[in-house]
Amino acid sequence: MSEARGRQSLIWVVTGAFLAAAVVGVVLQVLVVLAVLRPIEARETRGRAELAVASIASTFATAPAPPAGAELDSLLSRTRNEHGIRPALLVVRWSDGRLTAWPTEFQRLAARLLDDSASAGGQPGEVLARHALVSGGRMLGEVVAVRRVPRGPRPGEPSASLLLLYIPIAVLLSAALGALLVRLLVRRLRALEALAERVAAGDLSARVADPRRDEIGRVAGQLDHMAEHLMRARDTLRLHEEQRRQLFADITHELATPLTSIRAAAETMLDPHVPLSADERTRYVRGVLDESRRLDRLIRDLFELARLEAGATPLQLERLDLAALARNTIERFTPRYAATGLALAPVVMPGEAWVLADGARLEQVLDNLLVNALRYVPAGGHVTLSLTQVQASRARWRLVIRDDGPGLPADELPRVFERFYRGSVPRGALDASTNGGSGLGLAIVREIVERHGGEVRARSVSPHGLEIELELTAIA
Repeated sequence: MSEARGRQSLIWVVTGAFLAAAVVGVVLQVLVVLAVLRPIEARETRGRAELAVASIASTFATAPAPPAGAELDSLLSRTRNEHGIRPALLVVRWSDGRLTAWPTEFQRLAARLLDDSASAGGQPGEVLARHALVSGGRMLGEVVAVRRVPRGPRPGEPSASLLLLYIPIAVLLSAALGALLVRLLVRRLRALEALAERVAAGDLSARVADPRRDEIGRVAGQLDHMAEHLMRARDTLRLHEEQRRQLFADITHELATPLTSIRAAAETMLDPHVPLSADERTRYVRGVLDESRRLDRLIRDLFELARLEAGATPLQLERLDLAALARNTIERFTPRYAATGLALAPVVMPGEAWVLADGARLEQVLDNLLVNALRYVPAGGHVTLSLTQVQASRARWRLVIRDDGPGLPADELPRVFERFYRGSVPRGALDASTNGGSGLGLAIVREIVERHGGEVRARSVSPHGLEIELELTAIA
């Protein structure tokens, strides 16, 4: 609601422009009426009044006897209506000073309007036309058409010529207002056009930054967001491309190493000039077998990681006791640890720790973490496993595998879950006997944990050693 209330609209700008144009149009109409139509109307009215008084004078001149009384009233009324000089008055001013006006109720007003010496009682009327009344060669008086309300310029009222000067001024103001509005809109639209051109040319850093919240401003904001998203997508694609190239380089290197060893052993055994004893031939065959197993393990881990990253292997989620899974895994690995001179033991282990997870995948996670410790912890070392609830949030279980091996330098910790990463620390007993792992175990761990909505991280412990911690959401 607040966002909608904060929005502006060009509708109001255009409406304001139309209202301004309407006001200017009304002003122009008023100016035209005052400066042009009023003088024309005044001339027209004066012409009709002259025809009316001439008609009355003609009636007096041709009548056998001058009209009087009701006959005069009828003549004045008929002539006034026929010639359309209402609301002007028709007044007969006789030679002896008497007045006969029509309409009769304005008798006194007619006397006051015709009295040039009137002062505070009223203003002199505007005489539209007058004509002498002659009957039988005798001057009887005059007939006068007088306007009831004076229509001449009042004090302070501009004249018609001055009002005509206002018309071009109003037109210029209206044109200036329209030009200003169009210029503002065109400038903002050109900014959007320039942004589109720059983005099309590959400049994804271009921005409009239009602060207004009307339609154009909102389009500009969406274009800015689009350019920002495109820039992030481009950076992501570049990063993925670099990772892809690095992955191909790593895969090539990892595959080339065992293949080189296999080829060298095979060429040596096939070379008739190299004398080999039965023990040496057996050692070469065993080396070929070990390297082929390593190659097979590498291919299987690569295939597994690729399927996990592509989401091709759906998780079979079920209600799972993580504590029971951890205890079973420790029991399975204890003999292997003992065989290499390592100690494996739980430290903190609750009775139950329920999570919603794929049991086979979590078992794979624990296996990879414990095998990783076997590879890097030297004989005589200790590995512990603990499972606790996160204090800040009782809705998460935290599983920690800790060893007292050589650990990792601080600058190598962020890379510990990368593909083919192997720390620059001495190998443990397992690596010495199996030529190391594929370098994909911890990458698989991270992918599985994150697909479960969890987190995994590594940190160094004092005075030496490595701690790998993962968190999963708890359920009741």
